[in-house]
Amino acid sequence: MTAFTRLRSIITWSTRGRHPWIVIALWIVVAGALSMGPKLASVTSNDASKSLPANLESKRADALQQASFPAAKGTPIIVVYSSDAPLTPADKAAVAAGETWLKSGAEPVNSARLEYSPDGKGALLFASLDGNPGDEAFRASVQAIGDHFGDSVNGMQVRVTGPGGLITDVYRIFLNADVKLLLGTVILVLVLLLIIYRSPVLAFVPLLAVGFGYFVAGGILALIATALDVTLSGQATSLMVILLFGAGTDYGLLLISRYREELRRESDARVALATALGETWEAIAASGLTVTLAVLALAFAKYGDYTSFAPVLGLGVFVTLISGLTLMPALLAVLGRRAFWPRVPKLGEATQHRTWQRIAERVAAAPKRAAAAVAVVLVLLSLGCLLYSPRFSFTEDFLKNMPSKEGYALLEKHFPKGSLAPTTVLIKAPQAPPDFVTGMIIGALSKSPGVAAAFPTGTADDGKLLSFQVILKGDPYSKEALQQVRQLRETARKAAAAGQATALVGGPTAIQADTWALSNRDTILVAVVALVVVGVILAVLLRALVAPLYLLATNLLSYLAALGGTILITEKLLGWERISYRIPLYMFIFLVALGSDYNIFITTRIRGEAMLHGLRDGTVKALAATGGVLTSAGIILAGTFLILLSQPVKDLAEISIGVALGVLLDTFLVRTALVPGLTLAIGPKVGWPGPRWTKDEGTPVEAAVDADAPDAAAATA
Repeated sequence: MTAFTRLRSIITWSTRGRHPWIVIALWIVVAGALSMGPKLASVTSNDASKSLPANLESKRADALQQASFPAAKGTPIIVVYSSDAPLTPADKAAVAAGETWLKSGAEPVNSARLEYSPDGKGALLFASLDGNPGDEAFRASVQAIGDHFGDSVNGMQVRVTGPGGLITDVYRIFLNADVKLLLGTVILVLVLLLIIYRSPVLAFVPLLAVGFGYFVAGGILALIATALDVTLSGQATSLMVILLFGAGTDYGLLLISRYREELRRESDARVALATALGETWEAIAASGLTVTLAVLALAFAKYGDYTSFAPVLGLGVFVTLISGLTLMPALLAVLGRRAFWPRVPKLGEATQHRTWQRIAERVAAAPKRAAAAVAVVLVLLSLGCLLYSPRFSFTEDFLKNMPSKEGYALLEKHFPKGSLAPTTVLIKAPQAPPDFVTGMIIGALSKSPGVAAAFPTGTADDGKLLSFQVILKGDPYSKEALQQVRQLRETARKAAAAGQATALVGGPTAIQADTWALSNRDTILVAVVALVVVGVILAVLLRALVAPLYLLATNLLSYLAALGGTILITEKLLGWERISYRIPLYMFIFLVALGSDYNIFITTRIRGEAMLHGLRDGTVKALAATGGVLTSAGIILAGTFLILLSQPVKDLAEISIGVALGVLLDTFLVRTALVPGLTLAIGPKVGWPGPRWTKDEGTPVEAAVDADAPDAAAATA
């Protein structure tokens, strides 16, 4: 018995004798044991405060400021007052009363100061709130402050905004998001499976297998996070729901489709299931490992928002893969043919693939033309990437009105937009400088591009550490503001160097500038790692080097088309000005991994059929046989990602649109015409340096295609 035969025997173990019941019992026991442990929701957080490495300038500046200036400790919040008329003495008294209350200790406020607008119609209360934004106590304090001030005072509109308000609103949006996404995804997948299978029994088999995988993966993640005393990304766990049910259902569709074929050839349902599992497990395993390792490539990133996705999605997909190869076959083995009721496959019944047979014949009749036509469509969509402009503003990310977003709108009516998130400049001198030096520094900072105002905020370390606050003219989270902060850093360093001092620039805008630089670095590194991982898996699975190269090329082209299409949809159709700077990398990881799934499914079938019937006929048979199931899989996967549109956040909406568009392009264009067309155009040598993909290596594929072209044309007429 060869190693491959032994492995196949192990994989099909769950289909024989009493083994299915043992497998089902094991999954129930494991799930039951994990249900008594910590819950996934208890170890998740949306706190992005630890997303950046501590050695970046913005993080070092903030750490020094909070260590040296007790009043600066905590997270900034801003209470905004806005009136249509100049503030009256009574209005100012109400604002002053609000400042007094903030300083009273009712909530853990470290400092508070009042500033009136130049037009006399607005006021800002700047405060620093103690505590960790990831803790419930912090959010409760923000809520209590908002409740105290209310929506209006003396006819003035009042809102709580600033970084603390933004963070709290993000938490409110994601509250119970996992439960809502889970329910929405399950209902959608169930409806689609009922339409596809038209069987009330069979539709629940993939859902049960994926559901157990999701529950067990969540339990393991909760145990690990509790043991290591870490928190998991809330956005990552939300995406895990979508990814697992989308990808896991695809694995079920592939197995069940092949199982249905075998039931028409084999009277014993267990034998048919074992054959189907034996023929598909490689593709399913390669697909699952591709997605697992591709998302784990995010672990090479330094930006915490990226690395936090790696363990959650990686473990989730891997556990779901194990469930798909063990629990799903076990459930099918127990149910037998009655799983397909009322449309039970009959022995000797012909398999009908008329529509996909015609499509396959057309592609085979003119493979170069088919591949070129799809390539042109993808290239045209890719041109949308030229319009790419990154979005960094948190206030722009909300798709519904939130207190912090409304507060920012009120703020910019009366103050420079940069007042939302002031920038901090720290100057560390060898000795306390005289007053005129401080004035020179303020003058230099004020002249830096984009600066509306600069002023001192205190000294520490016997006057050797000076703190300044800089207010930018524009949106402090805009691309322009990030570039202005880089220029401000150069200005501050030059001003400090004149007195042999050093300068650090921190604050929310500086943090975003460092985030952008780190994100660009991570995007390149993670993309290269992911491509190498996917390429290696394809090479091992297909025993070839040529095929993986053009398959990766189709993945890249499909990704660029999806990204360009997403930019066109969001910016031209929906009217959003920019796309989040994180979307290109997230889309790349998901689409390269999931796009490889469809390439794996179709090329493994082409390879197998080509060895039996020749490349031309094998490609036609493979495309005809898999067309229906892979189209169904693509629709389900795209549908699950579109569930993210239910969340009122642009980041998730953009991921939703981008991945769904990419999956549909892969489903209807890449897998249908581009990959088969390129395979036929290149010929049997796609298997190099392994065996040629053909039954008769002496017959060039071009001759086979030319000889069959008249028949193909007749078949499609």
